[in-house]
Amino acid sequence: MHITYTSEQIAIQPKLVGANINPETFLATDYLNHFNEIVMLLEMIPDMPELIEDAREWAPKTYNQHFMDSGFQARELAVQAFNLAPDGIIIAFDQVCDGMNTTILTTLAGLTHLNVAERGFSPAARELVRQRVQTIQELLMKLNQVIHGQIGDDFSIGEAPIEVPAEPEEVQSQEDIDKLFD
Repeated sequence: MHITYTSEQIAIQPKLVGANINPETFLATDYLNHFNEIVMLLEMIPDMPELIEDAREWAPKTYNQHFMDSGFQARELAVQAFNLAPDGIIIAFDQVCDGMNTTILTTLAGLTHLNVAERGFSPAARELVRQRVQTIQELLMKLNQVIHGQIGDDFSIGEAPIEVPAEPEEVQSQEDIDKLFD
């Protein structure tokens, strides 16, 4: 992806280098921490279903929200840089973040709907969580690529849309739910 920078972007780039913010994309890898925390919880939930309570507290945060809530030393600069980031970078960034947020939220909603904290996990439910964590990790790698400017003109976040039920109510019957625990 070729980027033509504005004079305002060029002026801020030297400040970004020393602040651990990529001077080409205007993004910092610290944002990945927002997603890494929930991935760790999701990985542990099949063995410790009670952690669903902690995981449900997770909520999507915008890049700017993350930095304003963090202890990142150059957080104001991170927000300023993000607001100046090239349009192509922001489009790719938003696509990947939207995919992760959707996958995480629907996974949490499904686990809550299935009441895994009380019922535990069947092998099928464990496999579903494993697949979702793998999908999120793949998206995290894509986001890391975006942050480091390692995207081309043909950048895409995946082949097909992630097959995730939008609402847990799509489970047709109690029998369908019970099959996940057999």
